[in-house]
Amino acid sequence: MNNSKEKVILDVDPGADDAIAMMYAYLSDKLDVKLVSVVGGNVGIDQATLNALFITENFASCKVPVVKGSGKSLKVTHDHKLTVHGKKGLGDIIEVENTNLKEINTPSFGASEAIKKVLEENKGQITYVCLGPSTNLALALRKYPEIKENIKRVVIMGSSIDGSGSITPYSGFNLYCDPEACAEVVATGLPILFSPKEMGLSAYITPAMLNRWEKFGRAGEMVKKIYGGYRDLLLPSTRRATHDLCAVMSLTRPELFKTKNVDISINTSMDIKRGQTLFKDNKVSNISLQYKCDRKKILQELEDILKKAD
Repeated sequence: MNNSKEKVILDVDPGADDAIAMMYAYLSDKLDVKLVSVVGGNVGIDQATLNALFITENFASCKVPVVKGSGKSLKVTHDHKLTVHGKKGLGDIIEVENTNLKEINTPSFGASEAIKKVLEENKGQITYVCLGPSTNLALALRKYPEIKENIKRVVIMGSSIDGSGSITPYSGFNLYCDPEACAEVVATGLPILFSPKEMGLSAYITPAMLNRWEKFGRAGEMVKKIYGGYRDLLLPSTRRATHDLCAVMSLTRPELFKTKNVDISINTSMDIKRGQTLFKDNKVSNISLQYKCDRKKILQELEDILKKAD
């Protein structure tokens, strides 16, 4: 194993853009995925786990453990009936019902235990990447608060620079699902990078790109199938957002994003503004925010990875 690789835990709720981000992480030579922790979000926890196992089974070059995490948020239960990700989360063509690879859960070993184990085995080396609601990380920190010292940094896909939303007028999906969990993670004081919705909307994929990538082989074909059935509520119907990819690519190609240090306020009320994020510049804050990206280079990076995959 290349010791220069960034060691990560991916916390996912696949979801089309999660799946693409997972594929990218597995195919990149700059990341070492130590664990995939699954959370309910874009689809329910059982289907999300199947989808994560499917992507891992097909694209991870070595055996990556997948653990089923929380199927509900800290306070509010969601029905996971989003249609923007297709029939079962991976577009309209792929419907995963079974996989050879299985989750590593046992009655006494769940997501919190798996997270703790990986962090203790890689003290101070793990970047924890939340591509779905932050529930699993919040629960692990509640149960084993000592693991905080072993986390290098956290990347969270979610938030909005301008305070507007997608699932509601004020919030994106991940923060709306579990703002309490995100607020608990922020309260730890860990170094955190937020990748807001504006990045994925800016670095959109077009049908022409999907058609070109399909010809590259197995990975390109998978991206076309998954993204063919994905719709973003804030983009024209022919464009595909890359929300989770931008979060992961912040680790492999940080130069493609402009960031600044900020303070964050997360609305945890039960009113219409639940999940809204507000940022204020603070040069000495432990929290940073992506605020601009290079769409052309982001999509070229993805294209290059897909070309090399087969």
